[in-house]
Amino acid sequence: LRSDVAHALIAGCKGALKRGPLGSYGFANAKCHIVDVDAEGGIAALEALPGSLRAAASNIITSTLLENKASCSILEPSMSIEITVPTDMVGLVLSDLTSRRGTVGEVFMGDNEDQIPVHSKALIHGEVPLMEILGYANTIRSITGGEGTFTAEYKGHSTCDQHPTLNLSSYL
Repeated sequence: LRSDVAHALIAGCKGALKRGPLGSYGFANAKCHIVDVDAEGGIAALEALPGSLRAAASNIITSTLLENKASCSILEPSMSIEITVPTDMVGLVLSDLTSRRGTVGEVFMGDNEDQIPVHSKALIHGEVPLMEILGYANTIRSITGGEGTFTAEYKGHSTCDQHPTLNLSSYL
């Protein structure tokens, strides 16, 4: 293919992938392979209509994505978290974490030598979507009376378990 034709086809494919089939979210982790290009007037007809080539490439990508909509999913950033709280507050924190679509990995209950449960701490490991822990420092301090802390680290992207037609842009 000549460079003008190839650039027009690539531009059409990239344009179609900027809007996925589940909403206006960009499509990721996709490869497009142009196998064959044919026109009635030959290569000269293709060179004369780069806008038509872009539109055709965009149309085929969009229709292919819509046909395979069931195998698509919306991804969201996921955070690995570590929460330190007093042992008597573990239940409240776990309840709050699960209400934020979080998953609890491990809970380590600290043993105090004096066996005074008020001063012993628990360590909670888990995973939670990023948009659910925005402003969580204030919440954890409120729940634990100022004694709880947490750290979060980016873990990767995971499938968003909310319905795909929800307007997720309000969280962004």
